[in-house]
Amino acid sequence: MRRPVSLFVLAVAAIGLAACPPPPPLPTYGEITFSHLPPIEVNVAEIRIEVPYQEPLAAPHVGESFPVPPTRAARRWAEDRLRAVGDRGVLVITIREAGAVETELEQAGGLTGAFTKQQAQKYEATISITAEATDPVGPRVGNSSATVRRSVTVREDADINEREDIWYKLTQDVMADLNTAMEAEMRRSLASFLR
Repeated sequence: MRRPVSLFVLAVAAIGLAACPPPPPLPTYGEITFSHLPPIEVNVAEIRIEVPYQEPLAAPHVGESFPVPPTRAARRWAEDRLRAVGDRGVLVITIREAGAVETELEQAGGLTGAFTKQQAQKYEATISITAEATDPVGPRVGNSSATVRRSVTVREDADINEREDIWYKLTQDVMADLNTAMEAEMRRSLASFLR
């Protein structure tokens, strides 16, 4: 008598599992690129990218957990946007900061807190880049820099996929700001090095 009951329970469990929809696929994220924009032509023979900044891997730093970490996006900006078109001199791009921090937000208590979905965390991304061009003949030197910040808040009920979507969009937005600011600064401060 026990055997038919066990088979019946297994059959019901199997039907129940078969009726459950499969979990949604994990999202995939492409690289954040700037190759669709015209290159900034710099009258130097070489462009070097230096990244002395290493984002800490401990809280509140979270940029390395982003689908595209800000450090990688900043390096990609320099690789995609800048072109050496001269026969002497060097342009050094230094990524001084490229990361993101998480801040826990204060939650409302009482009935308001119990019946509303609140913003739980704030994520702030910061990217700071300098560009220094040198021409050994002359000699000529030029400097420009830009620092940009963007922030976004996330609701307490956001799952990991929603969070990653928000982090990816934050990186896209802060990089768009950096692209605009750095190009304007280079055209102003490094005009004699640009073609």
